[in-house]
Amino acid sequence: MIVRVWRGKTSAAKAEGYGTFLREMAHPDYGQAEGNRGWLLLSGAGAESVEFMFVSFWDSMQAVAQYAGGDPEHPKYYPEDKAALLELPECAEHFEVVDVVLDAKLRATTKT
Repeated sequence: MIVRVWRGKTSAAKAEGYGTFLREMAHPDYGQAEGNRGWLLLSGAGAESVEFMFVSFWDSMQAVAQYAGGDPEHPKYYPEDKAALLELPECAEHFEVVDVVLDAKLRATTKT
């Protein structure tokens, strides 16, 4: 399994709207992609900006490449990304899963 990690920063003023966009656009887009096994959306507030980290799980690099439009290293950007992000990262990181241990009581939580 492949883990794809993308990070992007937005201003504190745009963070709530951008987080909503990621949940509403990214989930359906990633969720419908062949070979996608799920994702996590994380955020961390800094003094003047908020960083989002999007971690997605894939069957293979081929599945990532198909989703990304051929080049798995290149992030897929929407007009909303370009309007909200302070800069557009040029690449996403990829890792092969070696081992996974999760607490059986772990429950997914989201802010509403």
